[in-house]
Amino acid sequence: MPTERDSREVVEGLLLRPFWRDLPLPVLVITGAPAGRAGELAGRFNGHLPYAMPLEDAHSLAGLVNLLAGPKGALGSNSVAKTLLPAPRFPLTEFVLWAWAQRDEKPDPWPGERWPPEDLNSRHAQEVLKERYSARFGVRPSLKADSRKRWAAGDFLVRAAVFFVPVATVLAWWLDAGITDLIPLAPGLLALLLGAGAIGLQAMRYIRGSAFSRWFRRHRYENLRRKVGDSRQKYALQLMNASKPEIERLLVYAMLEDLRQAYRKWPRIPWPSWGRGLYALLVLNAADRWHARFLEVYEEVLHDTGIVPPLLVIAEDPGQPTLVGQPGRARAGGQPPSVADAVAIWRSRVALRGPEPRLPLAADKLRLSEPYTPRLGKVRVRAVGYWLAMLALLLAPPLAVYGSNWFGCGPGMMRAEQQCVGLSDDLAEIAPHPVLLPILERIKQQNEEIDTRQRVITIFYLGPLTTSHPGDDQVGGSAGELSGIAARQGAYNRLGSWQIKVELANTGQSFRYAKFAADMIRQRAAGDPDVAGVIGLAWSRTETQDAIRVLGDAHIPMLSTTNSADKTPLVYNDRPSPYFFRMAAPNSAQARAFEKWLAHGLPGRKPVDPRRVAVLVESDAEDHELYSEDLAEGLAKGPYGSARSYRFANQDELADRVQLACQEHAEVLLYTGRATFLNTVADTREHQCPDNVQILAGDDVTEKLVQLLGREDFTNKPAISFVALSDMRQGQGANRTQTEIESWIESAKAKGVSRVHAWLGYDALLAVTSALNKIKASDVDESVNIAESVAYNLRGLGVDGLIQGASGKFYFSEDAESHAALPRALWLFSTDPAAGPSANGVVPQGGCTVDEKAPGTAELEVKCSFG
Repeated sequence: MPTERDSREVVEGLLLRPFWRDLPLPVLVITGAPAGRAGELAGRFNGHLPYAMPLEDAHSLAGLVNLLAGPKGALGSNSVAKTLLPAPRFPLTEFVLWAWAQRDEKPDPWPGERWPPEDLNSRHAQEVLKERYSARFGVRPSLKADSRKRWAAGDFLVRAAVFFVPVATVLAWWLDAGITDLIPLAPGLLALLLGAGAIGLQAMRYIRGSAFSRWFRRHRYENLRRKVGDSRQKYALQLMNASKPEIERLLVYAMLEDLRQAYRKWPRIPWPSWGRGLYALLVLNAADRWHARFLEVYEEVLHDTGIVPPLLVIAEDPGQPTLVGQPGRARAGGQPPSVADAVAIWRSRVALRGPEPRLPLAADKLRLSEPYTPRLGKVRVRAVGYWLAMLALLLAPPLAVYGSNWFGCGPGMMRAEQQCVGLSDDLAEIAPHPVLLPILERIKQQNEEIDTRQRVITIFYLGPLTTSHPGDDQVGGSAGELSGIAARQGAYNRLGSWQIKVELANTGQSFRYAKFAADMIRQRAAGDPDVAGVIGLAWSRTETQDAIRVLGDAHIPMLSTTNSADKTPLVYNDRPSPYFFRMAAPNSAQARAFEKWLAHGLPGRKPVDPRRVAVLVESDAEDHELYSEDLAEGLAKGPYGSARSYRFANQDELADRVQLACQEHAEVLLYTGRATFLNTVADTREHQCPDNVQILAGDDVTEKLVQLLGREDFTNKPAISFVALSDMRQGQGANRTQTEIESWIESAKAKGVSRVHAWLGYDALLAVTSALNKIKASDVDESVNIAESVAYNLRGLGVDGLIQGASGKFYFSEDAESHAALPRALWLFSTDPAAGPSANGVVPQGGCTVDEKAPGTAELEVKCSFG
């Protein structure tokens, strides 16, 4: 025969709180037991839940409620150990207790005999009660005198913060979309202000009881309700004039409502009540007059109001039962054989017919074995789970908005597509592409060698330092730009005057995170007068436009290297950013070069009819690519605007479009896409097109062709004509500046460096240092904003005497908005496998010069020669 369960285990089962739905709890009445039996049954749970076993003599029901839920009541002083959950608060109960206690404190002097007065509108009485209420419940006195109130205040502030801080953070982030050159802490400050205001409002409502005061207008005892518009003191007068039985019911009702609020699972806010895993426990002795009266009123309140309090009551009733009420019928066949059976029967009846509070238990049915330890591990797990959920809700939105750069990457960076993108000077955090590592280490060394006695000017490099997949074509361009910038940095710093420091802003694969990197630069530059500008932005993409908008709004000059799309700087409703300076010839000039070359005739051919030109236009799925579309649009504005366009988004579509163009009798495949798909064009033309079909491509393919033609195992060299931004025959060191760059590349042991990027990167920093020389020539103050001054001096730079750069002589237009380095050369080359070996495997076919039509204008003139 199995051993009967310990009765405390049954009690523990009643106390354990379900997660979703609270259940009614009985009043366990232990009959025929010696004194102290109820305490033995309940004592092991003390310290694990809100617990009260009043031993002091209470001279009234109000006195007993005060011992339980008054300012120093046992239920409000019992927090759950090792859970950090706050003890229940009893603001409703305390107000009723206070109001009832005022009956015994007649003011001195008081006009008239009766206190309290029957006239509830007595202004004198209300003034007296107002002063007493302020002295008792005022925020400052109560917080100063009662540590429980301080704990309550902190508790509610934390609760409110859980809800309002994330909301304020997201709202501040949304508002910050339009904030540019204000202080970078604006979002955080705004979140703090919004959160503080909302938390203060929440604290006022809950700490002072204004949110709970609605209950006094809505509770079930209509004759004791607070009327709309009544002040607290007038309502207190109303309670003071109520009968004793009415007040007793209201006191018990208020105490149960306070408990219900403490355990209420608020649906929208993660209140600590979600973490409460045990109901409150009250132990009474029915032999005590006021304990018995409490139980009687308790049952009346349950019957009258239908409230389901989170409270288990264990009452000791020695001898003959003295409690009134209906205990419910025993099951057929006599008394239940055990305490567990009795509880099960009671719960089944509750589920079917509503609450029957009293459950008598004969003392001889109790089984108390030693030792007994409550198994309450799940309770603590639930409480810890609540705090973890609250912490997550509090921290997740700010971290998602501002702190994603703290995980796996350093400050100023974030992780995206397995890359650390953003601003950093720590190469270990960036983890750059191996090709770039020796260059970046040399730049770091040059930064460390800076003479800090001079003014140190900061230049940011904005470009891809990492890739999300191997073999990407962009790395050679970054290597070139960094080599050119570093070569100029070293040369300028050796002059012994102002010093240039280069910092790195990684945009990640294909410039996808250029805007984030630009945001980090903006924040870094805010309040720093020694920031001079940004160099890089080599690709024509919408992400680059986003970065230009951010930096332009912050008044930081940008010098792009090979970014050639005319659309790129048009970030203000088709108006360009005045802080964008282009080092390469724009696509519109390349389009004019295409037209002149096609009209002259490609190598060995006659002029080409526009109807025999197929324009291959790359349009990525996200519509972020600008280069190809922009180049095709430039061509559409001239005599070859009638050429048919064939759009593609990937290499399979490209192969299909090339085959279709050849079937439709195209003689020239004008490829405007990225170099990534160049092999597909060449291979499809080789095997799917007639021999008379030629390929003409833009400048983006230049570096790809250099790589292909330089490979010894590349035997099937494609026949391609193309436009280049530099003279590929010059090789290495055709002028003194190029020799300087080559010397730096060799000393850094850099590999895979794009020379055109290196030359344009060098010239970009050369333009900045030339502007700095103009600034230094004036009586410059340390507080002068260098970025603004550089932008001012770049406009029209070289007009009075061209700058001698690696890519040739240049100046910047004096036009108010459009700034391109001029004059620029465009070189016309072709690869011809039958032409025999030549420099770098290419054959020159001519060249074009790009310059202003009129000084100070954005309109360009393109002149070409062939042969």
